[in-house]
Amino acid sequence: MIPRPIADAVTDDRSLRVKIVRRLARKTVVGSHKKQVDTVKNWFAASDQGRVEMLLREMIRDPDVPIEGYGGSRDNVRLSSIESAKAYIEANGGDLPWGLRDD
Repeated sequence: MIPRPIADAVTDDRSLRVKIVRRLARKTVVGSHKKQVDTVKNWFAASDQGRVEMLLREMIRDPDVPIEGYGGSRDNVRLSSIESAKAYIEANGGDLPWGLRDD
């Protein structure tokens, strides 16, 4: 059994990852539309910004996450596609942003 604080941290990371992908999808950061890591982290509360930056950099390297580094510096991010972002959000228990729902 995982100790409670560690289990809470894993859950918090998972929900924060979904929030990052959700926010990028809502702002349609895909294709030639890219954002700097600093810009994305500033979309979140000051208390979460350090964690968001760390997670973004992890997510860029994770092939199962629909976020990719873009540009020469790799300090820019974008979604690999809106469809993969939707699938990731739904698979991880998140709600799709209003403009991406099929209903």
